[in-house]
Amino acid sequence: MILVLLSVFFCWLICREVFRPTEPFSLFTAAYIAVLASLATACALPAYKTWRLETFLSEKASIIAERPNVVVKCNSIFETIFDGKGLDTLAGTAYIQTGEIFFEDNWCKNFIQYLDHPESASPKELFAMHVFTHEVMHIRGERNERKTDCQAIQRNHTVGELLGIDASLARENALKYYNTSYQRHHYFDKNCKPRGKYDERLPASIWAKRGR
Repeated sequence: MILVLLSVFFCWLICREVFRPTEPFSLFTAAYIAVLASLATACALPAYKTWRLETFLSEKASIIAERPNVVVKCNSIFETIFDGKGLDTLAGTAYIQTGEIFFEDNWCKNFIQYLDHPESASPKELFAMHVFTHEVMHIRGERNERKTDCQAIQRNHTVGELLGIDASLARENALKYYNTSYQRHHYFDKNCKPRGKYDERLPASIWAKRGR
């Protein structure tokens, strides 16, 4: 928000110069306006990128949840700090009744990194991918955290494909998360496995091709 306000301020300074009833532009004035335009663009660009990400994820979340008008928002770093949870204790929050999903600042950054280079994703970036699927499963109506997490485990690869990741790479990353970080997560459940209690026996489940 601060960067957006700064961008607006720089645009106001530009307008003040352009519409000022004085003598014709000097070289100095033209250079000054060029600098202001560069600053306004630099300040607005992060907000524009966040808006594009939110719009993209909202559209995909609506498809996955089979629910129209799901809204995905990335909290700013200030909203993350002042939500009382801290930077590292919370990744996302889903509100089933309203269809809103809020992700913390660090999660959005990690997720952007994952989408940019899924072939070399770090554990944090793999977790970011999983968190997105997890919160969308909540929006579908599931409240039990462990069951929700297992629903996400079974769909991470297909969700990755929907987000534009190559099918084989999306499956490889989903299996990597399932076999590593998930086993240590506090939502881990031993019933999240083929033929387990939480196995939905989806035709395209992450473990569907491994046999039953």
